[in-house]
Amino acid sequence: MDLSARLLRWAGWLCMGTVATLTSMGYHFGNIRFAPVAAGFAILAAVCWLDRGRTPVRSDGIHPRTDSGVNRASR
Repeated sequence: MDLSARLLRWAGWLCMGTVATLTSMGYHFGNIRFAPVAAGFAILAAVCWLDRGRTPVRSDGIHPRTDSGVNRASR
């Protein structure tokens, strides 16, 4: 796991912690005004946790799963 994926995971957990805090504050104070802010942080957490389908690309530009037929491993 690279550094950016690790940071995105931590950011997602931080946003979910904020959602939990805002939700409990809204329940404690009996105020619905915390709900839109909590929903915004929940959406932000989902964006952080989304798998963007990135495939690793080698420095020479060849996709790692392609079979070019050159230098194939013998079976």
